[in-house]
Amino acid sequence: MSGVSMGADKKADTAPMLPASARADWADLRVFLHVAEGGSISAAAKTLQMSQPTVSQRLRDLELRLNTQLVARGPQGVVVTEAGARIRDHVAAMQRSAAQIDRLLREYDERPEGRVKIAAPDGIGSFWIAPRIGDFLRTNPGITLSLDGGFWPDNPVTDEIDISIQYDARKFGEHVVEPLATIHYAPFAAESYLRTYGVPKSQAELVAHRTIHHSAVQLQKETWDPKAEAVRTLSAYNVETNCSATLMMALLAGSGIAFLPTCAAAFIPGIVMLGEQPAASPRLYLVYDPNVARIARARAVLDWLKEIFSSSLHPWFGEEFVHPREFALTPGAGRLSYEAPA
Repeated sequence: MSGVSMGADKKADTAPMLPASARADWADLRVFLHVAEGGSISAAAKTLQMSQPTVSQRLRDLELRLNTQLVARGPQGVVVTEAGARIRDHVAAMQRSAAQIDRLLREYDERPEGRVKIAAPDGIGSFWIAPRIGDFLRTNPGITLSLDGGFWPDNPVTDEIDISIQYDARKFGEHVVEPLATIHYAPFAAESYLRTYGVPKSQAELVAHRTIHHSAVQLQKETWDPKAEAVRTLSAYNVETNCSATLMMALLAGSGIAFLPTCAAAFIPGIVMLGEQPAASPRLYLVYDPNVARIARARAVLDWLKEIFSSSLHPWFGEEFVHPREFALTPGAGRLSYEAPA
């Protein structure tokens, strides 16, 4: 009996260890990549749509199989180890290769059918893109649109996203970055609010009014007028949110004054721009992998997006500012209105 045991132990001791490539599951490597790039278990869990315990367990299992610590865990998140950093670079290259294989296969699909995923700031996606989807689908019935609003402005270009609309103009690898529109921001109030609290005659008076603050407006701060930026960020706001729909409904309910894109006046009745000039004019960009443009369904979506943001059709998206009093409500634009309860 003892001889059998010793023989088994000897066999186990001399058995060759499997190479790391055989011990590493791609799904777990992908989890590690999201943890390393997101800087925390919670960020990776949100991106992967998994629970935090699941992400932690998958990461621990991978480290055990590789017999290597990939990240150091701490109260502020995770820090990639030296070994983890080297592995991360290879996993990122694997991710890019997998994406390229998918893109190459999709290039041969010339039918305007299938899914196209768009990432866009939640306000732009909800109030400008979404009301126009019906017209697009009537002429492109075979295309399915997936619109990811996320929490503005964190809509990074990833392999899962085909087209991104964003305020960030940084170059993402080989992605195409095209100017799409200029978004002019200005203070707005509902007519019901102005009837109750009066119209501020200056920026100094604006500070004393009730305000609604969108906490996620961060990029292209250099485009903001310094005085308007001080009013927006330093005033004692009564409502704070990171959701454009919440801000809009609070504005329409007469809760206060908010900074909005002037295009809102093209389809939302009952709101008034305060002042004669915009407070900021950040640029909006269209970002996509050039291989995406070779796919019929993606080309159709790109052409459609360029059309609905065209300044020749919609002057409020041009570089030159046009005051809302100079354009009428756009027919069929998905008008939104709300009367505050008496």
